Amino acid sequence: MRRFATTLTVCAIAFALTSSSGYALGRFNYVGSEACKQCHKEIYNSWKNSIHAKVYDILKPGVRPEKKKEASFDPKIDFRLDKSCMRCHVTGWDQGGFSFENPADELKGVGCEDCHGGAEKWMRPHQNKKLKNRKRKLKQTGLVKPFKGITVCGKCHANVNAPFKDRPRNQERDWTDPKWVETYHILK
Repeated sequence: MRRFATTLTVCAIAFALTSSSGYALGRFNYVGSEACKQCHKEIYNSWKNSIHAKVYDILKPGVRPEKKKEASFDPKIDFRLDKSCMRCHVTGWDQGGFSFENPADELKGVGCEDCHGGAEKWMRPHQNKKLKNRKRKLKQTGLVKPFKGITVCGKCHANVNAPFKDRPRNQERDWTDPKWVETYHILK
């Protein structure tokens, strides 16, 4: 009985920590792409002008009506409160990032952390270039090196639940090619 009570207590504490802090083991809170700007200015500016940065606004009524009609959606509807859209239109949905309870502007759109993981824990060691065992520590604190494109990009672009799933995949992009993924950041 005592063992059961201990196990129950540990589970309750873990639940409380997860509920109150927003992250559990392997899950880190999101800080927003603005935090990346200081060191990655060119990449940030390129992203800021990209469709990824603005993809949340696509959900507004009247925006890109032809694409919404193509997906059999009413272009007059505001989809910003539709949970089924959030996975691909905000940063960190259901992972400690954007939520309806925390609708932070810096988490609207697909940001840096959608590919690199929530930066709450890895930001400080990432900024310390002289840190001993830096790569290992960054990985331990949640930094993702997303050069397996189909798993990162594909969570939205190849999502079977996306309204555009029947559209042929964009053939000029090979999301599994690390060279393409590495050059993605800088728009020409």
